[in-house]
Amino acid sequence: MNNDTTIMQNSAYAHVSGEAIFVDDRPVLPNELFVDFVGSTVALGNIRKIDTSKLSALSDVVACYTAKDLSHNLFGGIICDAPLLAEKQVTYIGMPIVVIAASDRQVLRAAKELVKIDIEELPPILSIEDAIKNNALYIPPRKIERGNVETAFQQSQHVIEGVFQCNGQEHYYFETQTAIAYPIDGDCLEIHASTQHPSEVQHDIAAMLGIKQGQVVCVVKRIGGGFGGKETQNAPFAQMVALVAYKTKRPARIVLDRDNDILCTGKRHPFTNHYKVGFTSEGRILAYEVDLKANGGAYADLSTAVLERAMLHADNAYFLENVRITGRALRTNLAPNTAFRAFGAPKGVGTIEQAIEDIAIFLHQDPLVIRQLNLYGPSPRNITPYSQTFCNNLLPEIIARTIELSQYQNRRSAIEHFNKNSRLHLRGISLVPIKFGISFTNRTLNQGSALVNVHLDGSIQVSTGAVEMGQGVNTRIAQAVAGVFSVPLANIMLMPTSTEKNHNTSPTAASASADLNGNAALLAAQRIRERLAHCAVAIFTGESGEIDLVNKVREIDTIIFEGGRVFHRHHPENTLTFSELLN
Repeated sequence: MNNDTTIMQNSAYAHVSGEAIFVDDRPVLPNELFVDFVGSTVALGNIRKIDTSKLSALSDVVACYTAKDLSHNLFGGIICDAPLLAEKQVTYIGMPIVVIAASDRQVLRAAKELVKIDIEELPPILSIEDAIKNNALYIPPRKIERGNVETAFQQSQHVIEGVFQCNGQEHYYFETQTAIAYPIDGDCLEIHASTQHPSEVQHDIAAMLGIKQGQVVCVVKRIGGGFGGKETQNAPFAQMVALVAYKTKRPARIVLDRDNDILCTGKRHPFTNHYKVGFTSEGRILAYEVDLKANGGAYADLSTAVLERAMLHADNAYFLENVRITGRALRTNLAPNTAFRAFGAPKGVGTIEQAIEDIAIFLHQDPLVIRQLNLYGPSPRNITPYSQTFCNNLLPEIIARTIELSQYQNRRSAIEHFNKNSRLHLRGISLVPIKFGISFTNRTLNQGSALVNVHLDGSIQVSTGAVEMGQGVNTRIAQAVAGVFSVPLANIMLMPTSTEKNHNTSPTAASASADLNGNAALLAAQRIRERLAHCAVAIFTGESGEIDLVNKVREIDTIIFEGGRVFHRHHPENTLTFSELLN
């Protein structure tokens, strides 16, 4: 660590030593309750009867709740269509029906077995194909279109059709879905949750209990991985412990075991995409049509946004003059699928890349030649199907330079020679561009907030809306603030994310949280440094009394913060430590 440019992730030692505190590492309080739920054993069915009468035989069972105990029972990241607890119908295996609270974990496991739920099983819709047959859509199909696709296909020398399929994927974060709720004076709740979206947890709990959002504080120190799986889907489990804590006035904790977590939470969306591409004999694409179909599961969750992101990446890095992109988010009887890293983009990118591979095979060409031929280029070949203009498109130059630096052609020739002479092994090489959109497609979410507190000893506490899940967002924000004040990184303490300090926040997602929240922290720190610079001007010039902020604005540029010290540009011999200036 002698290299000053090398910065360690600020929780690295705590992680490897086991000292890092995650939600379930919080000590169990003497009167704390353990919470779990009984879920559906079928993918689709009508609930005939819920029998919890046998729970009375277990003295350690403190409470059980069903949908009738909730003030509000419909939630969703975009469309509010998902019940917290099933009331009349179950729509996927594992769907929560009854919440149970007990003072002993072993008793809680036994109690789940005593709950009897009579369900009339119905034929489920599980596949994209069945969903299409049943016209099971959340919203009408979305479409992006440019040019005259039909005419372009007629004018194409060659036309190829194909199907790109990509199945789901489990997030498999180290820390499963977990939450603890503590009752506080004044009918308030403090929630510690493993979530990427503390504000959603806060708002959903308030709605479910019929209380004000200000009565709920959600705190997140760190989470043990998220990858999108905790953007919306931790909220139901936080709601369960909040329900128990609010009703019983006792702390409540839920920690899903791995099997249950996998069973009842959503995955990456499976997609089946049909495409059709028309092209010239040299490989230039004249027409492209693609129909993206996403398996969203039982409720909308973020499926419509995931679908839109896939549509916005359907062109990847290629100019498509005549294009039609259709997208459908389909309702099935799987656990509601949700955000996953890249958020739909791989489905759009993968489809057109497969189409390019098809073209290359058809024309007996290197796929890289086809890719270079169709790249976004100078005007007018720099406008996307959704009318965004690339103003600084360096993609052709980047690809050309990469080919040169990687010695691509020599390596490809060597691989071809190897494959001709090998009977047991094959080698391959591919160079593929990726265009990936940073930030939320819902522009309102592209905002961050920060609270910076500077203490008299020079230590600085920073609170933002970003959640640390191992990606190092806190380290990057700490670097930004330390740079503003020119103090050691050790002076910066990143505080737990809390809706009490940073409210109405966006989720930590979309590859933008460090930029959004880091810039908020940067702006806050700069405002404080400016105020300190005004004070320094008065100190170094010997002035006293009220500081004339209007006339001193230009003079603050003469105050230098460097290496933990502060001095006047024209009188560097007179210096103060950062702490001395604060005092």
